[in-house]
Amino acid sequence: MPRNADAVTSFSQSLMRRELPNDVVDAARFAIVDWFGVAIGAADQQPVQALKRAVEKWQSRGRAQILLAGQAAAAPAALVNGMMAHCLDFDDTHVRSIAHLSGPIFAASFAAGGDAGASPTAIFRAFVAGFEVGGRVGGGGFGVAINERHIHSTGVCGCIGAAVAAGLLYGLDAEKMKRAVGLAATQVAGLTGSFGTPGKPFHAGKAAINGVLAAQMAGEGFEAGLDLIEPGSGLDRALVQDKSVRIHDFDFNEGWEITRNTFKPYASCLLTHPVIDAGRRISGDVDLAAISQIKVRVHPLAIQLAGKPDPQTPFEGKFSLAFCIALALAGRGLTQLDFTPQTVGDETVRATVRKVALEPVATMDKTAGEIEVTFADGRRRVETTTLALGNPGNPMSWQDLERKFLSLTEPMIGREARPLFEKLARFDSQPELPRIGSN
Repeated sequence: MPRNADAVTSFSQSLMRRELPNDVVDAARFAIVDWFGVAIGAADQQPVQALKRAVEKWQSRGRAQILLAGQAAAAPAALVNGMMAHCLDFDDTHVRSIAHLSGPIFAASFAAGGDAGASPTAIFRAFVAGFEVGGRVGGGGFGVAINERHIHSTGVCGCIGAAVAAGLLYGLDAEKMKRAVGLAATQVAGLTGSFGTPGKPFHAGKAAINGVLAAQMAGEGFEAGLDLIEPGSGLDRALVQDKSVRIHDFDFNEGWEITRNTFKPYASCLLTHPVIDAGRRISGDVDLAAISQIKVRVHPLAIQLAGKPDPQTPFEGKFSLAFCIALALAGRGLTQLDFTPQTVGDETVRATVRKVALEPVATMDKTAGEIEVTFADGRRRVETTTLALGNPGNPMSWQDLERKFLSLTEPMIGREARPLFEKLARFDSQPELPRIGSN
């Protein structure tokens, strides 16, 4: 019996009708505003422009918006928007699954909803449903385990969540929804070896288009395996072949995953954030030239995924604990403007990078970190972050989000940015989808 598939179908379809708790509504609104901010902010990035040119050659027609580029069919719109949302690596992260869920799942929701002529309320609810499913796929240690095996969990959890969201907006019945989940599960992946390159955000775009395609195919009667997301079945057996971790039985009564979401105040890998916080606390009273060594203590996964010792590009800098600490100690805000060829090549920053030594601490939480700065005269300064800014328990505020949103969108859409923020903050109550300029 496909227990998880049945649970997904029952939960997701009921969510389109029932009242949502206030904290869930607020969390989803926060995620949607953040999604638009980081996606619009990436519009001028070379990988985004390259993908848009490739997609334009498909000459697709449809009612789905590609941000700042007009309309297209749902699948290409989901692909481009999903990549845009993750391109700056500034989007939210579901820590329990170590996955960027909003990037692909809202991209699929926005594309399928535009294609189907759905209301913002329906798109909002479908997004929440997809997020809850994606979070449970990666829960119980499964998302961590696949990342440790060099498989990017965003391309796994985000793909299945995207299929659920798109399936709801296309009105799939229970049987077709289970087929959509199966079709999504057989398309998952993305290699962590791509981290530090544009291949990483491509995983989010692919998860979004895979989810939309799965829902569309299921809607047309395409059959698929129905048990791929069951414990010990196709997905976990393939991705964790030593069977040490399995997908758990899904329990949709154990709380809301979207309220456990984490948002980024810094434009780098989330696992760098605890030590960025620590470095920024020191930055006001430190002379970089007087530092002889910087010891960095973090969870081993942080070193595996963000341990690039000598970054040569801005993308690589986002996945370099050493580079991010150097920026933090230099007093930088680690916004998108701090990850440029100029900062990567800055000799003062590079000299600081060379002084960093990474120490894995298996008992340390992934949301924690410590730096120990030793100076040439023998003095030491230790700073510890127990819970990085942006996590539940130490959250960003709506004012923080507004500053982030405007810093990303004003360079792209000018005076349209602030009114857009206000509309998106109540996305679910808007009469129609916002139209965000085209170039």
